[in-house]
Amino acid sequence: MTPKATTRSCGPAHSGVVSLPVVPGGRTTPNLPRKSRMGKKRAAVLIGVHVLMAAHIIQWLMHGKTISPVEPSESMATLEKGELNAGFVLFCAAMISTVVFGRYFCGWACHVVALQDLCAHWMNKLGVRPRPFRSRLPLYWALLLALYMFVWPTFKREVVFPLMRWAEMPRPEWLADVASFPKEGLQPHFVVENFWATFAGPAVAVPFLLVCGFATVYFLGSKAFCTYGCPYGAFFAPLDRLSVGRIVVSDACNHCGHCTTACTSNVRVHQEVRDFGMVMDPGCMKCMDCVSVCPNDALSFSFAKPSALTKARTEEARAGKIDRPAPDLTWWEEAWVFVAGIAYFVALRQFLDLVPLLMAAGLAMIGAFGAWKLSRLFRDPSVRLQSLQLKITGRWTTAGRLVAAGVVLFSAMAGWSGWVRWQRHSADLIDAQIRVPAEVVYAPGYRPRAEDKALAERARAKYERALSWKEGGWGWQPPPAIYVRLSWLSAVAGDLPAGERYLRRMMEMVEPAEELVRSLEQVRALQDDTLDQAIETYRAVLTQYPDINGSRLRLAVLLGAKGDLVACEAEVETVLGNVRRPPTPIQVVGGSELLMGLGKIERSLGILRGAIERHPDVAILRAGYGRALYFSGQPGAAIDELERAATLEPKNRQFLLVLAQMYDEQGRPVDLARIERRLAELESPSPGIP
Repeated sequence: MTPKATTRSCGPAHSGVVSLPVVPGGRTTPNLPRKSRMGKKRAAVLIGVHVLMAAHIIQWLMHGKTISPVEPSESMATLEKGELNAGFVLFCAAMISTVVFGRYFCGWACHVVALQDLCAHWMNKLGVRPRPFRSRLPLYWALLLALYMFVWPTFKREVVFPLMRWAEMPRPEWLADVASFPKEGLQPHFVVENFWATFAGPAVAVPFLLVCGFATVYFLGSKAFCTYGCPYGAFFAPLDRLSVGRIVVSDACNHCGHCTTACTSNVRVHQEVRDFGMVMDPGCMKCMDCVSVCPNDALSFSFAKPSALTKARTEEARAGKIDRPAPDLTWWEEAWVFVAGIAYFVALRQFLDLVPLLMAAGLAMIGAFGAWKLSRLFRDPSVRLQSLQLKITGRWTTAGRLVAAGVVLFSAMAGWSGWVRWQRHSADLIDAQIRVPAEVVYAPGYRPRAEDKALAERARAKYERALSWKEGGWGWQPPPAIYVRLSWLSAVAGDLPAGERYLRRMMEMVEPAEELVRSLEQVRALQDDTLDQAIETYRAVLTQYPDINGSRLRLAVLLGAKGDLVACEAEVETVLGNVRRPPTPIQVVGGSELLMGLGKIERSLGILRGAIERHPDVAILRAGYGRALYFSGQPGAAIDELERAATLEPKNRQFLLVLAQMYDEQGRPVDLARIERRLAELESPSPGIP
């Protein structure tokens, strides 16, 4: 009779205890770790996911519009703005599927999981087997991030602000406003033109892959980003506790431990199936590696009782005496590492105006881990970092000194970033306290009040401290919007030359909006700019950015005021014939009115007729055409066009006022009275609104 095997443990550091059968006499049976048969299948599926992502991008590049990004983060736009998009649908579908099947979406469809698995695979090939970072409080980083992204904006809008209004409390400047949710509710937003609007460029994409792939895996272990930094996992993990799709075990299990060795999610499979009959850990991503390596086919995926309702089946588990790997941190360390991670995140988000939210989460995880490891270097006699020996019996190694220097430099970088961001944030808060209207600041004879000037100078000083070293600050090159704020604050403080200088600096960096070019004209005019100088200002801007149609029309107006009608007409025709950036309907109307003022009536009417043929349902084109017809002596046709415009936009008060004027001049009292009734209806409050 074959003697019954007992077990003894053999322990890979990354997965805990693995038991190997032992026959009497102490000989172990050949039972080397088995290779997962699911690895290649899952890799093929994840490659397919990336192929679909690439096809999505190519389709957008070819056609100029496509389905909105199929990315869970797009759900923020749905919750905050009511834009129902493909990302929100995917996120909801993934959560529903998690309740049924468990976290299959994470294991088989997430591109960040694919990145981490690929990095872990390459590291294993190189002989580097990262040990998982075991902690308790830092596990809640992901939950905080999820609440910040998906819950806080809505909670602030629906609960915090109403309570403040009820209590008649002023909203503090640091509490940013949230857009009102549309009264119409969710509106479809499944097709977009600017597909890449919410994604970072290549300058961020490559560092993101390095941080959230290699760095997090090396320092904190396999699937570390999923454990500590993924906001979506913070929803999937508790839903997995309710899932009926489980990894279950049969009586054929001999507790060999192959399942735990094969798991890349750091789940102690052999213990869980022994104590509960199934995998309970919500970190299980249903990769099926454990199922594929079981030598007795004892593990399988099946529908069973949710883990939240499953009771232990061994005495040790019922007594809560399960032998688990001890956490790496004491409770005191847990507390300060948890706080340090939050501080690193706040400091590093938008570092260099580039680092996005999820990359900041990855950097914060690494920073907090590094700070903890540095503290151990000063306290413990021997310290390791994966395969590196940092300190041996009180003696620092070269690797230890390099790691310590790296942690100090990383923390200094985070501190610098936090200081720059704090300077800007505090400047924003001061800037928000300035209530003087722009039309007052840019009016002739403006003299700042003492309190407005003091606020403007304080805010400007903070913004300037956050400028790059080349510009006298201690920060980095800011985005163009900072120069716009500096120009505004300079104007409020009465320093118009500085306001002009900052506007011109902004225009060197990026194409300005039309209203900013107009602001530059106003600033120059307040410094006694002549008409010729104003014209030169516009020409200088348009030389650099020739497709700013609104500014070119403004240049045409100035040329007309100077009497240079030929140049005026040439600028208008340049706008109307712009192929690279076709004029908007309102710019078409503005250009046609300028041509009418130059006596080019037929040309003006022809332009408007052509625009209406291309866009028959654009009200502003109809209204502009009606005005042109009226001034060309065709009142009947003009009124017809204005009526069509008012039908397309029935709440446009301006259209109705022009119609009323036309009916009055034509002596049509009945129609005039009808239009006046419509105007009165627009001015009266809606029923139920006080």
